[in-house]
Amino acid sequence: MKHWKERILQMKFGRVVRRLAIFSVCAALLGGILSVVLLQPQISQITSAAQQEEQIDVFRGEWSHDWEGWDDAHGITEPALPVKAALLALGAVFCALAAAWWLLVPAWLFQASVRARMNTLVWPLLGLLWSLWGLILFLVIRSLLRQRCAACGTWQRKASFCTACGRSFHVTCPSCGADCSPDDRHCGRCGASLQPAAEAASSREDR
Repeated sequence: MKHWKERILQMKFGRVVRRLAIFSVCAALLGGILSVVLLQPQISQITSAAQQEEQIDVFRGEWSHDWEGWDDAHGITEPALPVKAALLALGAVFCALAAAWWLLVPAWLFQASVRARMNTLVWPLLGLLWSLWGLILFLVIRSLLRQRCAACGTWQRKASFCTACGRSFHVTCPSCGADCSPDDRHCGRCGASLQPAAEAASSREDR
């Protein structure tokens, strides 16, 4: 169990998502093409039967008989056993991809909750049960309760200074005294330039 936790914490989820997305698109395209090729006889038979049938309106219920037995009445053959096996294998691949996408959410939530110092049991469980809804809820709660240091990237509780590198999360405007973000170039209250104040604050932190 500890080994899996360490592996999840070391995972580069951006790279994993890109590779899984490429593989999913390729599998969908190849699976669609293969399905059309394998079911070409049945598709041709259905198309031919539909063209010959008169007054077919499925959505309005204008049929005089049920769909059951329609394929036998119009000479539509059943796919061969190898075709069924190939389609079953394709279905297994798509199910595996769906499971991979589903499990990717709780895995990322575990890593993110560890780094944000949040509950590492509740959030992965919500991700496993709610998937994207759990992910969205986590992002909202994290933005309300935590802040990320722009210098070192550490997530932590909201405070005046970073607990990892000591960088100040606020810069005081030299003109009006308003609190501003270290990344702001001008004060949002009076418009004064914050570059001198930011450079002075960074120089103090370096010392």
